[in-house]
Amino acid sequence: MNAAFGVELLRFEYPGGTYRGLLGAVQLPQELHDIIVAVLGLDTRPQARPHFRRCAGPKPRRSRAATPPARSFTAVQIASLYQFPAGSGQGECVALLELGGGYRPQDLQTYFGALGLPLPDVTAVSVDHAVNAPIGDPNSADGEVMLDIEVAGAVAPAAKIAVYFAPNTDAGFLNAVTTAVHDPVNQPAVLSISWGGPESSWTPQAMTALDQALQAAAMLGVTV
Repeated sequence: MNAAFGVELLRFEYPGGTYRGLLGAVQLPQELHDIIVAVLGLDTRPQARPHFRRCAGPKPRRSRAATPPARSFTAVQIASLYQFPAGSGQGECVALLELGGGYRPQDLQTYFGALGLPLPDVTAVSVDHAVNAPIGDPNSADGEVMLDIEVAGAVAPAAKIAVYFAPNTDAGFLNAVTTAVHDPVNQPAVLSISWGGPESSWTPQAMTALDQALQAAAMLGVTV
C-alpha cells in the first residue's frame, strides 16, 4: 500500500484511541489525475463528532433564594415554537447519518409513547460494516442517534426513518452520504446529518469528493 500510493502508513495514538494515518502526499500516475477525485480509506482518524449537550445538573445552593428549575423541551414543543409546517410525512423517507452509537427499539417505544405519538418505522442500514450498536449510555454517541430519531419521528410521525450507520472516517462519511442518496430501497427525500467537525480537519480531496456527493444529491432532489 505504501508503494502503491507513495506514502508511509503509520498508527497514531491520541487521547480517544488509535488510528491509522499517513505521511506524505498521495501519489498517482499522471494519466489518472483527471479520473480519480480522491483516495480515501488510508486515514482512519475520526472526522466528526456528535453535538448534543447534556442538561446541566442543579447548582449548589448558596442562599435561600429559589433557583429557577432547568427546563427542557420535547421535539413537538420545539417544532411548535419554530412554527414547523404541519404534516405527517406520509409516503416519505427521512435518512439519518450516524457515525457511531445506536438505538434500542424499547427506548424509542418509551419515548414516543410518552408523547402520545405512534412509533415510527425505523430501519438501520449498514455502511462499510458499521451497524446499530448501542451501549446504553445516553451521554455517548447513543444520545445523538436517539435525538435524531426522536426529532424526525416527532415532526414527521408517518415518515419512514432510515438510519445509515457508517465508520467515523472521511471514507465512511462520504460512503454514507452516497449510499443514502442512491438507496434504491428506501429512497429518502431528506438526509439529516447532525455529526460534524471543522473543515480544517478534512483533506482537500475528501472535501472535493463530499462536495460532489452533495451536488449529486441536489440533482436527484434529495435535501441535505
